[in-house]
Amino acid sequence: MSASASPSHGALQLRLGEQMQALSLVSETLTLRLLELEERLAALEGQLEGLQQQSTPSSSDSADLLTATEERIARLEDLLNEQSAPKGATVHPLQRPAQQATNALDGFSEPELELNPFPEDEEQPFMDELSA
Repeated sequence: MSASASPSHGALQLRLGEQMQALSLVSETLTLRLLELEERLAALEGQLEGLQQQSTPSSSDSADLLTATEERIARLEDLLNEQSAPKGATVHPLQRPAQQATNALDGFSEPELELNPFPEDEEQPFMDELSA
């Protein structure tokens, strides 16, 4: 009995060894693929960070732009208040003064511009009509 058990025991060990080798090959292939994926993911994350840094200005740049814009708006409001407000009257920067100032262009007043913001030009002849 021991003689017949030995060959089947050897075949079982051989089969088990082959299966273990196949399993180790599969695990090695999966490990290599996983490492490749991790490298590709790291490269893509690096590209994404580079794009985000290029597309979004830093907070100090945004703050500088906002400060410069606020200063320009304040200067414009001061100029408008000086030109349109009567002496001694104060006007809130976002409100119109009570007295309407006349527009220097073509003598139109602001109420006329509000009623018709696009005044019509008088009709002009075409080039063909001028030569005839």
